[in-house]
Amino acid sequence: MDWTQAIELSIAAAAAGVLGSMLGLGGGVFLVPIFTLFFGVDTRIAIGASAVAVLANSVVGSSVHLSSRFTNLRLAMLLEITTATGALVGALIAVHAPVRLLTGIFGAVLTYAAVSMLLKRNAQIPDPTGLPDPLQLGATYYDPATKADVPYIPTHLGGGLAIGGVAGVLSGLLGVGGGVIKVPAMNVIMRVPVKAAAGTSAFMVGITSVASSFVFYSQGKIDPNIVIPSLIGIVAGAQVGSRLTRRIRSGRLTIVFVIVLIYLGVRLLLEALHISIPGL
Repeated sequence: MDWTQAIELSIAAAAAGVLGSMLGLGGGVFLVPIFTLFFGVDTRIAIGASAVAVLANSVVGSSVHLSSRFTNLRLAMLLEITTATGALVGALIAVHAPVRLLTGIFGAVLTYAAVSMLLKRNAQIPDPTGLPDPLQLGATYYDPATKADVPYIPTHLGGGLAIGGVAGVLSGLLGVGGGVIKVPAMNVIMRVPVKAAAGTSAFMVGITSVASSFVFYSQGKIDPNIVIPSLIGIVAGAQVGSRLTRRIRSGRLTIVFVIVLIYLGVRLLLEALHISIPGL
């Protein structure tokens, strides 16, 4: 690999890091399709690089989200019980699954996440007053964009744990940290505000990615020529994205999420089906 391509990969990873940190997705959900669609990187190598890069992105982005109190640590550790287990299962499947199948699954997951967030974008977070909170998961954060405190109590914990397991499998399978499922699940099902969901997910994806990274490394799917530029770019992007989250209103954050994921999801589905549309 020459220096020009390494720089291009770093710039692409930085863009993925900005978006990933803003939305709590870890960056891998953007990194893998960008690398495979625009740089021709083998899907499994891109997924392995993403798993490592997502870990670094989580460490950098989470520090800012934690200081902003967007991260709900108790909720994160509860959901990681099923998510980390699922990540190991998904990674073991990924190293042997057909590339076309991985591409199709990735496209379907991105499209689903975007549509679910779009349909529920105007749903109101319930007033936490009087809601049961047996595990003391309720929290409050200050939103600089609206200059107001935002209290909430996560609901439907059983559903959240179940979907956390699915997110873990997808994390290991696709190297995305699982945030693409966790953020919509926390927001739509558990009724966690989108900024708290993004901050909590950003913390979780690092833990989840540790499990899958070891599997990809043991199977020789970690290419330093791809991983190193990815790490440089995504760490820089994560610092920018996590700070932008403080300034952007939740509704606009959701729209960014939807637009980017629908585009990438459709591109990957077309790629899996071997369909070419000029201009897309």
